[in-house]
Amino acid sequence: MSSPSISSTDNHRQYTPPSSILIVGAGVFGLSTALAILSSPLYVHTRLTIVDPDIPNTECLSHDQEISYTPSAHTASIDSSRIIRPDYANPAYARLAAEAQEAWRAGYGGDNVYHESGLVVVAGKTGNEYVEAACRNVEEAQEQNASAQNVERLSNPEEIRAIMGFPSGHYSPSSDAPSGNDEYLGQTGYINRTSGWANAEGAMRTIMQRILSHRPRITLRRGKVSRLLFSKPTNETNLQPSISGVLLTDSSTITANLTILATGAWTPTLLNLTGHIQPTAQCLAYLPLTAREAASLSNMPVLLNLSHGYFVIPPALNASSPSSTTTTSSENQLYTHHLKLARHAHGYLTPHPSSSSPVPIPVPVPAPALAGLRTFLTSLFPPSSSPLSTRPFSFTKLCHYTDTPSCDFLVTYHPELENLFICTGGSGHGFKFLPVLGREVLGILEGREEEGGEWGEVWGWKGEGREWTGDGSRGGERGVWLKEVMRMGEGVGGSSKL
Repeated sequence: MSSPSISSTDNHRQYTPPSSILIVGAGVFGLSTALAILSSPLYVHTRLTIVDPDIPNTECLSHDQEISYTPSAHTASIDSSRIIRPDYANPAYARLAAEAQEAWRAGYGGDNVYHESGLVVVAGKTGNEYVEAACRNVEEAQEQNASAQNVERLSNPEEIRAIMGFPSGHYSPSSDAPSGNDEYLGQTGYINRTSGWANAEGAMRTIMQRILSHRPRITLRRGKVSRLLFSKPTNETNLQPSISGVLLTDSSTITANLTILATGAWTPTLLNLTGHIQPTAQCLAYLPLTAREAASLSNMPVLLNLSHGYFVIPPALNASSPSSTTTTSSENQLYTHHLKLARHAHGYLTPHPSSSSPVPIPVPVPAPALAGLRTFLTSLFPPSSSPLSTRPFSFTKLCHYTDTPSCDFLVTYHPELENLFICTGGSGHGFKFLPVLGREVLGILEGREEEGGEWGEVWGWKGEGREWTGDGSRGGERGVWLKEVMRMGEGVGGSSKL
């Protein structure tokens, strides 16, 4: 690994922090790493810069000047809500997520950001192995904390329907229920009453404000990176090329002793990581609700079906983002809140979502994806019992994941480029680790993970040609390219408005 700032002795490894670090990207990986660096006394003399197209410039501002910040709508980490759960089939991720969740409970993301609504994890004909393993891990952890009563197994669709807490009429048999209704709702599973969700945009605003409180040690640069800056080998013993910073599209440059790429689905625009990461697109939609409807649904748990990947998150009564937008329907209904429906599946394969991509930004949502969300919605609210199933979505979009073959993150020095550290591969499950992710990234960056750490090997560089097995939590069809779906005319407008 290319880690020139780490030297070895017979008894221990000594890490020397670089005098300057550049972080490219202001999503979960970028901001969590930045905050960890700024919070560590090791980096008190390190000059830190973050560059991103959607952050404010601080170079010309006084250190006490107030800064307005709106997180980018294009990153996978920004939305009205993200599931917070320790419900993993992998015990190591379960432990790390449980630690992160304690921080969420303690107010890490700010006031009224974390909501412990409970989480119902279900499966139909597939996905049962992951659900069973996740349930066992949660049960074992909660038994150790004398809180096993918070986990309840659900053995049939009727129990799943009841635990969701909808009025019974929503689930009465009806001829208008879609085919395979129980398959969308799930046939077996469990509820973990100590899981929940967080207002993702609110949390990212809070983290950015904490980062800005460290000025002048931190500089923000608003700009789009065009390419990496390469330097020739510095000596005859080390012939590897070195990265010295980045070139922006306005022709300016930012140089640093260490460059950290935290660019998510945009990483392929800067670095060829074929075989290591693959951007994918996942669909989501918001259904408008009246205040009365939102109040009746606000206490329901999150529902996550791992056979199909469909999930629903309850409306937030006090959150920002789409839920705070007021609209009026043609029937003069006043809509003040939203219900979020989305899918965590294999998704659509995409090239990098850039201006040079054959898929435009914002990306239209394919009609089959919206049809799937509509069928899922109808399975929750049959038309005979609720007006919600036929109500138009107020907003739809695609969320860009950065998948890896095993859905493990990719956090490592590049093996062939000096002074370049890669921090990406969230695979659709990185946000919940925001409170602890930066700490683990620094453990790998500083070489501490090589001395008994848990994540250095798991998130490290692996050879090409690996099978894309995933982690068992994804459903749906594999290998569908978004550009092919769009070429066949199966796309719709990027967002639908009432």
